Amino acid sequence: MTSANTELMSLPDIALYLGMSERTIYQWAQQGRIPSFKLGTSWRFRKSEIDTWLETQRSGPDPRLLVDPVEPPKSRRQIRLEEEEVTEASIAACMAFIEATIQSDDRDVWAVEQFQDRFGENSLEESLTRLRKQKKISLGEEKGLGRDRVKIIRRRD
Repeated sequence: MTSANTELMSLPDIALYLGMSERTIYQWAQQGRIPSFKLGTSWRFRKSEIDTWLETQRSGPDPRLLVDPVEPPKSRRQIRLEEEEVTEASIAACMAFIEATIQSDDRDVWAVEQFQDRFGENSLEESLTRLRKQKKISLGEEKGLGRDRVKIIRRRD
């Protein structure tokens, strides 16, 4: 057999490549059913033409149109773990934002409300609890506008 890099293939080469008998390939070449040409008295085949021709002989759907297999539905455990990851990421982001804010500002007091709008109540509450346990902040209340009490964060040094 000729080298795999050779574009031109002989009758025995193409029969081996297609896994068919030489006689069948010879008959198809004579009938014009397979892309081929005669060079002197021998039939020759271009591998690229054979590969293109093979695609036209395919039955069934075009492989380029096949979609990826559908993933099975996630288990309750997988869903819960993914939700926990999202929650932890939100808490970590909230904590980092609060710490950056209280480190970069000259003030000593911040309204909790300003962080709640950005991160939501659940992530904020857990973030405040963790920062308090780490002794980075303290929580309290102060009189706001009117007679309302406002929840505040104090930086601890």
